[in-house]
Amino acid sequence: IEEKGLQRRGSGEILIKALFLLAGFWYSLYHMYTQTNFTNAAIASISMGIFAAMIGVNIQHDGNHGAFAKSKFINKFAGWTFDMIGGSAFTWELQHMLGHHPYTNVLDEVEHKRKEDEGVDCKLEEKDQESDPDVFSSFPLMRMHPLHEVSWFHRYQHIYAPFLFALMTLAKVFQQDFEIVLTGKLYHIDAAVRYGSIWNVMRFWSMKIITMFYMLGLPIYFHGAVKGVGLFVIGHLAAGELLATMFIVNHVIEGVSYGHKGVTNDEGVKVAKPATIMGDTPMERTREQLMNGKADKSTVPSVPFDDWAAVQCQTSVNWSSGSWFWNHFSGGLSHQIEHHLFPSICHTNYCYIQEVVQKTCEEYGVPYQTES
Repeated sequence: IEEKGLQRRGSGEILIKALFLLAGFWYSLYHMYTQTNFTNAAIASISMGIFAAMIGVNIQHDGNHGAFAKSKFINKFAGWTFDMIGGSAFTWELQHMLGHHPYTNVLDEVEHKRKEDEGVDCKLEEKDQESDPDVFSSFPLMRMHPLHEVSWFHRYQHIYAPFLFALMTLAKVFQQDFEIVLTGKLYHIDAAVRYGSIWNVMRFWSMKIITMFYMLGLPIYFHGAVKGVGLFVIGHLAAGELLATMFIVNHVIEGVSYGHKGVTNDEGVKVAKPATIMGDTPMERTREQLMNGKADKSTVPSVPFDDWAAVQCQTSVNWSSGSWFWNHFSGGLSHQIEHHLFPSICHTNYCYIQEVVQKTCEEYGVPYQTES
């Protein structure tokens, strides 16, 4: 990054993109209000949903990771844009930064089996909170972790998944956000770190009222109740489908590994190797290939299978690696490995550091999976 004269946090690229996306969101929203023809209003709503999704992955994502700018205030403002499009930055921080990033593709089998056997969830204070909400929050409708029990309908989830994907943001806005602020927890995560503050709770309810006014109330005012609600839903369906489609390929795809916290083998020894859905560990192959290519095997660096950085590489997948365009389009999601290793670096840098990260993985025998 220094060699290329780039900034670790913030850049002219992300600022220009942010202004474009914000302008596009409000412009689309305005046209959704003012178009007298419902078809045209629906097209504007789809446009609004797409811009909202792009704001989510390009602005708020970096902002809440502290990567949008050097200024803490600007990062907070960038993170707040998630509230602006109808969600809650506080809820996102809990799920994404306390659940997904530290424990990527990890499911606590001990707690999971206890819940299955006893039929009730354990108390929040008894949870160790080491599970990834992204791989179990859609269960049992979607099975996205090999430890989850298989149901007959899961063989058809490749058919109905796109329809569920479209409902993602509606579920976040109307179910998850309200549930967490009312119960004080997000699945297994204690929400007091954010919603324990009365000021944060006030911000939550204030932004919900404000966003419902201009995203639902005004469309109803201009187009009537049925069409107004329809336009609101159409926008969310467009945003949900786009976001979920980009998310799913990063951690739930052929060849990716899953963490099995608490798993033991037949001898009672704890297993610390992330494994694919087929039960194999790709890092065993990459390590073996590296060793076979060395005359002096003692020169091969030792990397534990459960090393944090190695786990991030084993449980994440890139797509269109090195592409400047797709990196910008996806807000860095196309470089998921780089993001999980360096979440506080502005995503506009990922396409520039990708080659270094890949070569380093090869040097240490760590898997680096990338799809075209």
